[in-house]
Amino acid sequence: MARAYSIRSMTLDQIKEELTGMPEDQQDHLVAYLVHLRHRRDPVTRQELARKIDDHDPAHWMSLDQLRERWKD
Repeated sequence: MARAYSIRSMTLDQIKEELTGMPEDQQDHLVAYLVHLRHRRDPVTRQELARKIDDHDPAHWMSLDQLRERWKD
């Protein structure tokens, strides 16, 4: 099992530095959680995301390659 990370009284720079050593799978979980927190505090984004998830028209969908291209920067 991977080492558990804990954050005490740390500056943002210290947290960032510490996170660089975190295993990628744990970084992925952290990113997902931070995005979740962002969406919780922004009801407009949450509604837009829900609308997109519920859209069953393939013409509105994006391929994984298109998504990667969009997010590469």
